[in-house]
Amino acid sequence: MKKVIKKRTFKRSDDVPDYINPEKKSWKKHDPEEENFEEVNDSNETKLTRLNKFISNAGVTARRKADELIFTGRVTVNMQTVTEPGTKVNPEKDVIKVDGEKIKPQSEFIYVVLFKPRGYVTTTHDEKGRPTVMDLIGLNTRLYPIGRLDYDTDGVLLLTNDGEFSNMMMHPRHKVFKTYFAKLDKPMEENDVKKLREGIMLDGRPTSRAKVRIIPNSGEQNIWISIHEGRNRQVRRMLESIGYMVQRLKRVEYARIGLDGLKPGEWRYLSPEELLEAKKLATPKQVVIRKPKPEIPEAPEEVKQVKKGKKGGKKKKKKEKMLKKMMKTQPQNSDSGSDVLESISKELENISEQISDNKEE
Repeated sequence: MKKVIKKRTFKRSDDVPDYINPEKKSWKKHDPEEENFEEVNDSNETKLTRLNKFISNAGVTARRKADELIFTGRVTVNMQTVTEPGTKVNPEKDVIKVDGEKIKPQSEFIYVVLFKPRGYVTTTHDEKGRPTVMDLIGLNTRLYPIGRLDYDTDGVLLLTNDGEFSNMMMHPRHKVFKTYFAKLDKPMEENDVKKLREGIMLDGRPTSRAKVRIIPNSGEQNIWISIHEGRNRQVRRMLESIGYMVQRLKRVEYARIGLDGLKPGEWRYLSPEELLEAKKLATPKQVVIRKPKPEIPEAPEEVKQVKKGKKGGKKKKKKEKMLKKMMKTQPQNSDSGSDVLESISKELENISEQISDNKEE
């Protein structure tokens, strides 16, 4: 019968392992595979990503549109239809398809700013056959716009194939502001400026606070307005709700990215500095809460007097104790003390006699 050896036999003296547990003295050879077992598992977990995020990062569409694709059953993972956007997938192993077409992660990200002219639709495809912003960009890479601009609105439009960056720019929690120039049909009053700054009710819920400034020397009909939300036709509807009609609307800035050097219909790549600045604006800031120093109420006068009395009493007691100690330490002579008392008593008798003599005279 063949003997099965479970433990390793050591052939060389330098191959003898150290104790794993010195107290119990359990012999066991160091196994690097066993040491890295947890690390391998962790790395596998880090490869997993949410399905909607993967579709967005693959350049198919934005995160919200990816949710719609998943909800409507147009996405499959390993030949199975998935309807939960939060499903975790492994991009290196799983086969993800949208409408039967396999998608792969993006290897290179592109960031573009376009001066969108009026008369163009902000979408990749229009069912009515109207011209789209994609007709103005002649790149082979598939891009999608970050947010939207109305058909009659021109100005800054960002496009990218980086879904994560798109989500950072559009999600309200990141508070990335977009600034618009608006020409109104009548002068704006200060009271209405306050309303915009406090928030306007739209669709049964208030908008976030807008930044508003009236452009000087324009008859108070031209304003700058900045918002960080992305509701449908939000700026026009906010102004219409307080009684103003917008005659002209132009987006002049998005995440501090402007139209410098661009004409309507032209585009350019974002510079590294612009991209870095935009990401910084989208990074959540730490809220520093400074607690006010607690005010210590002053004690009433009666309490102060009591405290002072107590302190004075303590001092007196200390002095008495010190005197007693000094008296104990000093050498006392009974004879000298009695002599002093006698001399004092004699002086008092003499003084009393003098006083009585004066009264008789």
